[in-house]
Amino acid sequence: MSDNPTPHELDANGAATYPKTLRITVGSAGDVFDRARGQLASEGVADEAVRSFESLGDVRQLLSDRRVEIMRTLMTDTPESISDLADRLDRNYADVHGDIQVLADHHIVYFETDGRSKRPVIPYDRVQLDIEIAGDTGTDHALA
Repeated sequence: MSDNPTPHELDANGAATYPKTLRITVGSAGDVFDRARGQLASEGVADEAVRSFESLGDVRQLLSDRRVEIMRTLMTDTPESISDLADRLDRNYADVHGDIQVLADHHIVYFETDGRSKRPVIPYDRVQLDIEIAGDTGTDHALA
């Protein structure tokens, strides 16, 4: 991803400079860093942005049903403003604004600004949730 003037605003080129996919994962920051470094070394350009969380609970907290509904709406037909989005969802403006802010704080939603107006956008074609669940394969388990 490119560096933005502020973490919540799209850069001057808009969504064109972002990867097509945002992948949300559960894992350590070190794992994500190593994966990204390997991808850049082999390909030169990242084909996805990655947001990693320490626990599945953190992902559950972020991706509430209401926030996923907001994400789907933004990715389907971007509203002109947060007020427009709240009207479309038939929800209170303050609640939608709060949810948008949480998604922006996690670099999922960005804003296109036009004067005082802020238009919420998701610059990715898709958001992929990647959670690995594996059994313990250690051989030193004590039998009960």
